[in-house]
Amino acid sequence: MMELSQRTGIPVSDIESLIRGNPLPSVAELLGVPQVCLEDFLLRGYASAQVAHRLGLTISAAEELARTLGRDGIVGVILGLLMSDSEESSRGAAAGQ
Repeated sequence: MMELSQRTGIPVSDIESLIRGNPLPSVAELLGVPQVCLEDFLLRGYASAQVAHRLGLTISAAEELARTLGRDGIVGVILGLLMSDSEESSRGAAAGQ
């Protein structure tokens, strides 16, 4: 958990909350999607246009992904997006030096 927190800049308690199925504003903000849309996707499998766009999928494909993976799988996808964002930021910062 500490490594995830350090790499993403999200407090450990917020990551733990996400894993329990309650994404907090810090997670939604880093993903660039409204918190209510992230909650709907995680808890109900409903993908808004913002969430689908963030995943690089159509709305129907994002909803199928949610049905296939279930809540735990979606948490993993969200954590993966957060990690990839932090790696891209690190590469961008290194290239700018």
